Amino acid sequence: MAYSGRQVQFQDISVHLLNPRNLFRVDWWLPIIALSLAVVGWFLMYSAARSTNITYFNRQILFFFLGIAPLALFVCVDYRFFVGIAPLLYTAALALLVVVILFGTSAKGSERWLSLGPFRLQPSEFTKLITVFFLTWYFTKVGKRIKKLHWFLITFGLVAIPIGLILKQPNLGTAACLGPLTMSMLYVAGCRKRHLAMIMIMGMTLLPMLWWQMRDFDPETQTEPRVFFELRHYQKMRIYTYLHPEYDPSGSGWHTLQSRITIGSGGLSGKGYMQGTQTRLNYLPEHHTDFIYSLLAEEFGFVGAVAVIALFLLLLLRGLSFAYDSVDMQGTLIATGVTTIFAFHIFVNIAITTGLLPVTGIPLPFLSYGGSFYMTTMAGIGILLSVRLRKQTHTHTEMYSPIGHVAIYGKKK
Repeated sequence: MAYSGRQVQFQDISVHLLNPRNLFRVDWWLPIIALSLAVVGWFLMYSAARSTNITYFNRQILFFFLGIAPLALFVCVDYRFFVGIAPLLYTAALALLVVVILFGTSAKGSERWLSLGPFRLQPSEFTKLITVFFLTWYFTKVGKRIKKLHWFLITFGLVAIPIGLILKQPNLGTAACLGPLTMSMLYVAGCRKRHLAMIMIMGMTLLPMLWWQMRDFDPETQTEPRVFFELRHYQKMRIYTYLHPEYDPSGSGWHTLQSRITIGSGGLSGKGYMQGTQTRLNYLPEHHTDFIYSLLAEEFGFVGAVAVIALFLLLLLRGLSFAYDSVDMQGTLIATGVTTIFAFHIFVNIAITTGLLPVTGIPLPFLSYGGSFYMTTMAGIGILLSVRLRKQTHTHTEMYSPIGHVAIYGKKK
């Protein structure tokens, strides 16, 4: 394949390493959706910051503009380059996760950050995107051999390493994200359906293990974990109060109960912007991070909450359409992986705030406060745009895509 301009030869493919003109050729619907969600996030953060710290609002805007840098980087650089260096990125991510465990900054029972002067870096967030590139690299190397059981199982061995390191922090929410990410990419890579079914059945066997960990749990007594993979006391407490919310309504069950009250108090049209009493009077903790959707429902009601869900659905559908129309398997895999990350955060965060899932640290894209997560979100948008850009420079060559069956570089047969 021939491209004009400066090129490098990498792993038998011609990669147009840097092309700033790509910024003017992007699919503008995705940035418009992302900007709309970001603006909603600014309004919500300003309301939340009034009862916490106005600095959160200022930093949230700063995070957006800083996030334009990684977004632009992934738009301007061919995504095949990042796939080519994925093993190096994967190794670096594992090294950073080890450093976090050894020297990380502790907060709320976890060691998840590296302090860099006034900033804090959360390597586990960037590990999600690196895992997408690394799995894409692996599936590209394996090809149709992914249908064989041992190549299929190796995938989980590769992902288990970062999952184990992230759980050691511990950061259950981020580690859990890598599970559906791996499953969705395996499906797109063309693995056998019965192998996926086998993994799902094995996953269901974790329920007895969870019961084993919870069977003699005493909420009044804090004990150290007995084994590496055992949940911490506060994590067990979240599960316990999820199953028994009446046990500690003023303690560990406070988040779930207050979130439900906050959402319900919004009614159909809400109490009005900056008129939320549950959040303004600090009845609902963490309403600028994990529970910002509750603030949205209180101030804008059912109508506002559904409108934001609609924006998120448009974002996910756009990402899936990029995967469907991708000109090569690598683009399909990458777009599927990034979209799965977004879908996981959106679904789990909203399920937590509505009381459908136990409380854990899962932020909501563009709305929740958090620098590293915001950078990852913006980078994810840039990666999706990069996949879409390849469609505009393709040649008419057939390839196989499990999503679109047979694709002629954007045209489906």
